[in-house]
Amino acid sequence: MSRIPMVTDRNYHIHYYEVDIHKKALITSIIDYLGDMAMYQSEILGVGIDHLKESKMAWVLYKWDITIESYPLLNESINVKTFAYSFKKFYAYRKYEIIDIEGKKIGYASSVWILINTDRRRPIRITNDMYEVYGIDESNDASIEIKDIKSINEVHSEKCFQVRYSDIDTNMHVNNVKYVAWALETVPKDIVLNYELKNIKVTYEKETTYGETIKVSTEVIREEGKIICRHKIINEEGTELTLLESIWI
Repeated sequence: MSRIPMVTDRNYHIHYYEVDIHKKALITSIIDYLGDMAMYQSEILGVGIDHLKESKMAWVLYKWDITIESYPLLNESINVKTFAYSFKKFYAYRKYEIIDIEGKKIGYASSVWILINTDRRRPIRITNDMYEVYGIDESNDASIEIKDIKSINEVHSEKCFQVRYSDIDTNMHVNNVKYVAWALETVPKDIVLNYELKNIKVTYEKETTYGETIKVSTEVIREEGKIICRHKIINEEGTELTLLESIWI
C-alpha cells in the first residue's frame, strides 16, 4: 500500500510589523511563515526540535525557490500549506502553497533540505521513521530541480553586516531568513519603491555564526519588463556563504 504525503496547513494573520511601506507583507515575513510551517509540521508529527536533538540530527536548509503572485496586505489572513514531496538519500524536498482568504493561490514555493548529524556536521541518510511519519514511499526519490544561480559579473552595490545574537536560530547558526534580509538591503531604492519582488531563489552553501562580519555584493540586470538582482554573500575570509537571485516586475 503506497503512502500519501502528510499535508499540514495553518493560518497566518498579517501584522503591522510584518509589512512594508505599501502595507504588503514583507518577503522575509512570508519566508518566516514557510520556515515555521516546516517546523510546525515536524512538531505535530512528533519529529520536531526535541526529537532531532535527542537523535543528534538537524535539518539544514539548502535551497529556496519562492514565487509570490500577489502579496497579502496588512490585517489580511492567509493559509499556508506544506508537505514533504520526496526524499533522496540525505536530501528532502518540500513544497508549499499560500492561499488567500478567498481560496485563491497567491504564492508557492519549493525547498531542499539536508539531514545532518549534529556532532559531525555531516549529511546522513534520511531515517526510515522519517519516511513513515511524513508519508513518503521508499521508492519516491524524485527531486525538485531548482535552477543554479548564475555568478555575479559586475558589482553594483555592496554592504557589510555583523551577525547579532538575534540572528541566531535553534541550531546556533544564522537563521536562513537573515541572509535574504541582508541581500535585499543592497537592492537600489528605486527598485524597491517601484517594482514588486516576484521570485527569489536562494542557495545556502556555508554557515556563519555570531560575531562574524559578512559582505553582500549585488549585480543589477535591467531587462525589458523585469529587473534581475544577483547577490553573493561572503565572510571575512572571502568564503562564499550564500547565493541569491531576486526578480522584480
